[in-house]
Amino acid sequence: MAIAVTLAVVSCNKTQDRMVSQDAHPASVTQNMIAENGANPDEASITENMSATENRGIGAASQNSGHYLYTESNESGMNYILGFQINYNGSLKWNSKTASGGMGTGAHLGSQGALALSKNNRWLFAVNAGSNSVSSFKVNRDGSLTLADTKKSGGMNPNSLSIHGNMLYVLNHGSDNIHGFWVSNDGKLTDINGSTKPLSSTGVDAPQISFTPDGNFLIVTEKATNMIGTFKIMNNGAAGTGHFNPSVGNTPFGFDFSRDHYMIVSNAEMGAPGAGTGTSYMINNNGKIKDVNGAKPDYQVAPCWVATTMYGRFAYMTNNGTNNISSYYVAPWGGLYLVESDAGKTGAAPLDIVVAANNYYVYSLNAGTNDISGFHRMFFGKLGALNTTGGLPTSATGLVTF
Repeated sequence: MAIAVTLAVVSCNKTQDRMVSQDAHPASVTQNMIAENGANPDEASITENMSATENRGIGAASQNSGHYLYTESNESGMNYILGFQINYNGSLKWNSKTASGGMGTGAHLGSQGALALSKNNRWLFAVNAGSNSVSSFKVNRDGSLTLADTKKSGGMNPNSLSIHGNMLYVLNHGSDNIHGFWVSNDGKLTDINGSTKPLSSTGVDAPQISFTPDGNFLIVTEKATNMIGTFKIMNNGAAGTGHFNPSVGNTPFGFDFSRDHYMIVSNAEMGAPGAGTGTSYMINNNGKIKDVNGAKPDYQVAPCWVATTMYGRFAYMTNNGTNNISSYYVAPWGGLYLVESDAGKTGAAPLDIVVAANNYYVYSLNAGTNDISGFHRMFFGKLGALNTTGGLPTSATGLVTF
């Protein structure tokens, strides 16, 4: 189901956002907007990747591309990090299994960001929700991992974490708080004094924490309260008191950052049939958030996890209740527009989603079928199906790649 955008643009003045209405319209109008006069780098990368794959030939396509993907088992006993190498053709090959030094819960966490990679891909971090701890791992050249440290998370039932520079923050779902660590050059974790801060209330059912791209703020979504919290990061690394903003759209869940630091949030809308939406927000210097053009429907059930492309022109959302992925286009002024309501079919109950480092392959972790669905990006927000990698633990959670 494709939803297009009209060309009607209302200009007010230079300080106001340009507004574009969204209605049924010929697909050529949507495609003209997405093409950005032929200068859309996310679209250009599709052509580059297609050409590179063809030039390597069939034999080389199955070889390791030097990139890897990770999830965690989250088993009730020892938690393990499961690693896969990404082949040139996008297929996944089993690579490593590393004990995390902590325990899982034996069930899906229902969160985004259970795993995180440092910007240089040298370090991987994971939550151990069953033992209230977080772990750090050195990422070796062959994609294998070496456990570096495990520390208590500063709360109960950690389910999401985020890294910026040498600061790591974790979201503790069970105790409704956040807590920070300094990360040393050898991967050791040290508590940041004054970093533990409460969320808006208790029982808020928070699914994700993330730094803003500039590292000035932490963002936390709260499903039960329909709130989005912002925490200013002080010079000493401690988080300030949280400021909580009503979300535009109900049940805000996962989020990622697009072009010019616009934050794209999925709204599960309490899982109501056909009611899922997504919202684009701008974040002011004081940490307040403001939606750009409202909650935009994807007409699916329970959009929860979000991943944006390398240049931030597209956002993909997994729909947990309809077993598929929706794609949105992010306009230069931050406006969010549905392109494909059903861009690609996943396994049952998709969870996390990631865009690979080459900006071409996309992967979703599926809770109902215990597997990972692979896709390659196509023009104008579509996805082409690749291989499915099965045999994952029933409690597998989190997904990162480089």
